[in-house]
Amino acid sequence: MEHLRITSERSTGQMVTDTLRKAIFHGDLKLGERLVEANIAKTLNVSITPVRHAFNQLATEGLINVVPYKGTNVVDITESFIAEVYQIRLGLETLAVELSFPHLVEEDCAILESYADQMGKLAVAGKFEDVAEIDVRFHKLFYEKSGNSILLEMWNILQSRIQLFQTYGRVYSHPAQSGEAFERHMKFVHAIRNKDLATLTRAVKDHIETGKQLLISGHSYGT
Repeated sequence: MEHLRITSERSTGQMVTDTLRKAIFHGDLKLGERLVEANIAKTLNVSITPVRHAFNQLATEGLINVVPYKGTNVVDITESFIAEVYQIRLGLETLAVELSFPHLVEEDCAILESYADQMGKLAVAGKFEDVAEIDVRFHKLFYEKSGNSILLEMWNILQSRIQLFQTYGRVYSHPAQSGEAFERHMKFVHAIRNKDLATLTRAVKDHIETGKQLLISGHSYGT
C-alpha cells in the first residue's frame, strides 16, 4: 500500500499514527475495514506497542472504532455521523470566529486568501485530499487566534473527522463547486477586511451548513 509505510523521523508511536491516518484519508485503509494490531505491526515492521498508541490516538480523533473483545475498524461515514459532527462544528466555529475577530489583522487575511486560492486550484485539479488538508488549515487559524486553548484542543479532536468527510465526500468535485472552493472562503476574508463581524458570522454559518448538505446530498464514499 503506497501510503502504508513509515517515512518520518519522529517517535515510532507518532509515526505509526501519522502513517495510518494518511492511509485512511487516502483510502489505502477502507471505510469500515477491520484493523488487526499484529498485521499492522508486521506491515510497518514495528512492535505492537506503537500500534496500540496509534489506535488510541486515532480513536480519539474519531477515525477508528475500538471495541473491547470485538476488534477495531475504520469508521463508516453515515448521514447521522456527518450531522452530529457538523452540529458541534457550528457551535465551536461560531465561537472561534467571535473570539478571534478582534485579533485578526491583514497578515491573517493574506494567509487566508492564500489558502482559498490554493483550494480553488487544487479543486480544479481534482486533488481533493490536498483540498481537505488546506481547508483544515484555513479554519484552524480562527481557533488559533481565539486565545482559548480549550477551544483549539476541541478543534484538534474534531478536525480529522472533517478532513475525512471532505476527502471522501469530494465536496468540490463538481465543476460548479470547484470555483466555489475559492469564493466561499473569500467571503470570510472580505468580512474580516471590512471589519464586519455580523457578516463574518453569517458566512461561517452558511459555509458550514452548505458543506454539511453537500456531504449528505450526493457523494459516494466508496469511491
